[in-house]
Amino acid sequence: MSGPLLNITIPVFNRYHLTQKTLLALRKTAPGIPFVVTVVDNGSTPDLRERLIELRSDGFIDNLFLLPRNMGISCACNIGWRAVDAPYYMKLDNDMAAITPHWLTKLFRLWAHGDPISTIGPTFTKSQMEMNPGTIYSDDGLLGICASNLMGSAIIVPKVVSDILGYWSEDYGLYGAEDGDYGVRMNCAGLTQYYYDANDYFVNGGKYDNSEYEDTELNKGKEHARLFKDESGGMGMFLLNYYLYNMCARKWKVPLRYRIKDMDGYNVVLEEDPAYEPIKVALRRSKELLDNLKAADRNNDMYSDAVVQRMKRIWSACGQGCGD
Repeated sequence: MSGPLLNITIPVFNRYHLTQKTLLALRKTAPGIPFVVTVVDNGSTPDLRERLIELRSDGFIDNLFLLPRNMGISCACNIGWRAVDAPYYMKLDNDMAAITPHWLTKLFRLWAHGDPISTIGPTFTKSQMEMNPGTIYSDDGLLGICASNLMGSAIIVPKVVSDILGYWSEDYGLYGAEDGDYGVRMNCAGLTQYYYDANDYFVNGGKYDNSEYEDTELNKGKEHARLFKDESGGMGMFLLNYYLYNMCARKWKVPLRYRIKDMDGYNVVLEEDPAYEPIKVALRRSKELLDNLKAADRNNDMYSDAVVQRMKRIWSACGQGCGD
């Protein structure tokens, strides 16, 4: 093929040394599978942004986008995803350094033993590889079956899947829901998710720690908690969407919230797409309905025909119902 087979998109928010380590390791990859490196910076410190521009000039980065501030992990990753027309997309976190030049060829060889209409993602917990029925044993290693969601730190999604489910959802905050949300949609669509043993491919230099973001608006712990329960005690956005997807109230192929308005060099000017406004209204109405049922201690009514049909009418009204 004339273009790249894989678009590796790296979202960046601070972590100067880990980001540099990830990029330098990536460029040692054997050239058997053609790929491009797309970096989207989410408002990092000036020294890191300057370093990214240097790495772009030196050929370590093929495509560079500098966002004006932290727009959330999904927004950044979607900009990189949509920037390159390739049969495969990979989200690679900026703390995942490849440990061998042949990691990519090895990973695709392993994946070839599975269903091509699937996703593949890492686990550093070996027991997960054989936790669920259907594990594939091959000369190239194990493919484990994921029944929940794959970690987004080094996940690959083929275009045949994104044509069905679209991109990362931008319904959430700054951190933590994009991979879980995609996993729910994968399961609703009946598509397979495979684990691979990340210990054979990457060293993970990061940890769940907010100390490096103390002077920013990002608090990973609070962001993660809000996915399940908001400050008022109501349903978190992830649980809301989990319900809506599983009840087939809203489409699994979600519309995006942000779009590029303009670019000045590597600097991106974003705006909220007016077409997303009805989605915000539908999410608010859906949340209010379920929160009111919860407050009245009527949790079981969430799954009644009357409530589910009302949800479907809410989403059909904005053109995003499953039957539209």
